[in-house]
Amino acid sequence: MVKTKLQPHNDRVYYNEEGMIIPNSEKACHIIWELSYEMNNPRNDGWTGSDMKKRLWDIKMAVDKALINAPDYVGEPAYEDIYIMEKLKGKV
Repeated sequence: MVKTKLQPHNDRVYYNEEGMIIPNSEKACHIIWELSYEMNNPRNDGWTGSDMKKRLWDIKMAVDKALINAPDYVGEPAYEDIYIMEKLKGKV
């Protein structure tokens, strides 16, 4: 049997050469940008803007829950410290 490089499963999930699923985080970032844009778009009413805001909060909650038990890896930056500093500076 000839082994071939795995092709994208769909437009959001890719496999590396070992067959591990590697989600495309650029699409998630784009969705967040779209929600933010529509939430702040002056042509949208409060109903639409509030729905976009709720969706952003849902995403934030999901990310926060995913990071609760995230392991520490050798050589990674102190992400929580970086986030807290950005939050204190008012950039987040």
